[in-house]
Order: sequence, then structure tokens, then C-alpha cells
Amino acid sequence: MAIGEQKTTGGHAAGHPPVAGFPVYAATATKSEKTVIREDLVTVACWRLNDVRFDFGSSFIGPEAQAEFENLRMVVDAYPGAPMSVFGHADPIGDDAFNKVLSGRRAEAIYGVMTHDVARWEKLYSCPPGGDYWSLKHTQIMLRAVGFDPGNTDGSSTATSTGAIRAFQTANGLMADGVAGSGTRAKLFEKYFQYLFPKRVEKQAFLGRGADGNGKGDIQGCGEFNPAMVFSQSEAAAFASSGDTTARNEENAVNRRVLVLFFRPGTVVPPERWPCPRVTEGTDGCRRRMWSNGEYRRGQQEVRREFATTSDTFACRFYHRLVGASPCEGIASPLVAVEIFLEVPEDNDGVQDTFQLVSADRTYNQTLPRTAAVERTKKKCVLVFTDVVVGGEYSLHHYPAPGVKYVIFSGVPFGSLDDLGKKAGEPRVMTPVKYHGEPAPELKTRDPLILDSTVDYDTPHAHYEDPVTA
Repeated sequence: MAIGEQKTTGGHAAGHPPVAGFPVYAATATKSEKTVIREDLVTVACWRLNDVRFDFGSSFIGPEAQAEFENLRMVVDAYPGAPMSVFGHADPIGDDAFNKVLSGRRAEAIYGVMTHDVARWEKLYSCPPGGDYWSLKHTQIMLRAVGFDPGNTDGSSTATSTGAIRAFQTANGLMADGVAGSGTRAKLFEKYFQYLFPKRVEKQAFLGRGADGNGKGDIQGCGEFNPAMVFSQSEAAAFASSGDTTARNEENAVNRRVLVLFFRPGTVVPPERWPCPRVTEGTDGCRRRMWSNGEYRRGQQEVRREFATTSDTFACRFYHRLVGASPCEGIASPLVAVEIFLEVPEDNDGVQDTFQLVSADRTYNQTLPRTAAVERTKKKCVLVFTDVVVGGEYSLHHYPAPGVKYVIFSGVPFGSLDDLGKKAGEPRVMTPVKYHGEPAPELKTRDPLILDSTVDYDTPHAHYEDPVTA
């Protein structure tokens, strides 16, 4: 099933609008020949963790991210079999090399939480580049999150912190020396992973299937090559002359983010064919995938630009193609008007019937009276719902009288859009009557903007004789 958009202070999760496949034309071949068909990489959903859930300039993930990881679990459950890949991004302050390293470490931190990879977090802890140090402060933060209050989380070494470490060690069968050594950290990382993301994901569930030791295909740092927002030249000059970096860093936070992209189930990419360099490699591989005007796109121009509105700030053409319609990069889902053709009982009771169209996540909820429907006959009518978000799943309810509700259909994906100019056949209506066995009622539409496939419904969704209490 698809998932509706989930927005929090620290992130965003959403399904992607469906992408229609192109027709495939294969030439004839001899017995010794074969035709190879290569499908495009298609993303079906996304999840984003914002900079606010990381320490500034650090790859350490704070406990507040638990809410966003719960949304990640929802996406994983909603798209079974969809392989994932993690993309880290930095702001355009500093140099390309360092920002690629930092964004890669943030992607690794997310990957480590998802897979409960203790060794990967130990590497992040013990091999810090530049200023990305994980210290006693971060140990204190994790201890408090898993139920061992150190008294403070400012990094100072106090008796209460030592006592919290000893208590944690004792509770987990470790030598209670009050020192957070590698053995204690391993157990603490494990408990912290369970706190943030109890549902561990196997490495085989990622795009590279965990085949490459350095995560090629599974995790990558994009550095500052794909800014979501680029300051104007005048803004950048004003920030530079002020000498105060606080406001600049706050506005640049939109660029510091980590995305997990979900690909169409069944997608397989051998790591050696994946174009993005490993997190341990330099920026040359990134540059080979840049647009020909990549430096111009990510550079400062006369006006401020945002990818969500101008689509011209990403230097990497490969990443741009993957997220060109992604709500996690600020792209709004298209809105359409939906016509639904129905055959319903005659309305002779003098009570105004109403019809409610509601999305699975309830972000869309519109009710129309029967008088607003276009009547074809006394039984056949057309309902028109406006501003429907493409890519969600919808249910239609009929309320013929107070306290009575009929579920006409449920969980229907409004996501496949035909070419507007394509000729459609005659409308067919769904007759919501009681039935036994197959075939189930069908819903089709003549409008190419709505649905282009037959949808079968389960028995509970087709009863008209057995109303349920509203």
C-alpha cells in the first residue's frame, strides 16, 4: 500500500507519485541472439531526516529522532520488498572534500541505526575526521535515552555520569568500572538502536544488498553537490561581511539532510554498476555525474533559488533524476479533479444523501451532497471531487440517512495518469450490490485523469443491503 505524507519538525516521509512505464519494442532475434531490456531506476517512496536531529557539524543522531524513525518504520512496512539507498547532503560552507565526508558519515549513521550495525557506529566514534568527534556528551545522551540518567548531557565528567555508566554496565552484565570503553559502547549502541528504531532492517534489503564492505549502492555522501537552497549573491555577500555565522547556518539547515530513497520492488543494481562513489572515496565520482552546467546550478546567482520551485540547484544529474518528483525534496504532489461514476439506489426517502471521499492518511476529506452530483438517470450519477492529491489511496463512503454508512470502495490508489489527449472508452459504472463469490464489482472511469485500471473489491466493501453504523 502507499503511504501519505508524514511531516514532523525533524523530517518528512512520503510515497512518490507513480511513474508510468514506457512501452517496450523488441526486434526479432535469431536463436543465438537475445534481447536485453533494462528498466529505469524508479523511486517509489522517501524518508528524510533534517539537520535539527544531528549535532551541528556532527554525524551523531539525537534521541528526538525517534519520531522520525517511527515514520521510517511505516514506510518500510508500506513498501515491502522495495530496496533502499541512503543519501547524505551537506550545506555549501567549507570545501567539497570535507562536506562529502561529513554527509557520508551522517548517511552511515542512519544506515547503522536501521541495520543495528554496532561496528559501523564504533567506527564513526573512534575514527573522527575534522571536528566530528563523538564524546562523553554523546555517551551521556544515549544513557539518558535508554533509562540511565547521567544527571547532565554537557560532556562534563561527573560522579553522576560515572554512576550512570556503572549502572548501565551492571544491568547489562559488563564489568562495572564506570568507563565507557569499546565493550560498553557496543552494548550502549545496541540499546540506543533499539530505542530509535526497534525494527531492524537486513542489509540485503538495501539496493546494494550489503555486498560491498563500504556500502556502495547502499550509502553515499553527496556533500554540497545538491543544495536544496542557494543564497543569492547579495545574501552571501551580506552574510560574509557580517562576521556572524549564526543566521547563515540557520538558513542553510535546509541543505543539511539525509534521505532514504525506496526503489521499485525487484530492482537489482550490482554495486560495481552503481554510479555514486563510496563514502570512503573522494569527489571525482560525483563530478563525473554532474550536469554540464553543474557548477553554475549549485553556485550563487542574482536571486535566491530553491529546488522545489526552480529545479535548477542540484549539480548531480543522477540524483536529480531520482528525486525530481520527491515530496522529501519539497516537490508538491499534483492535484487533479476526479470523476467517479456510480450506480446507486433511487433517492426517494426525502433525506439528502451525501458522499465522502477520504484519503488513507485523512489529509484529503471532502463530502458532496447528492444534489451536487451530475445525474445521468435516476440511479446513475457522476461525482466530481476537486484538488485530489495524486499518489494516495482513497475510500468512498455513502451516507443515505443519518447514522447509516455504506463503504462503496476502500483503498483505491488514485495514482496512474494517462496522457490527457488519449481517447478513453465509454464509462462503466460500479454497481454496489450484495454478491456471493467472484467476480467482484469493478470500478472504471472514462476520464483518463483518474483511474486506468480495473479494481476488484472484497465483499465487505461491496455490500449495499447491510449498512454499518456511522
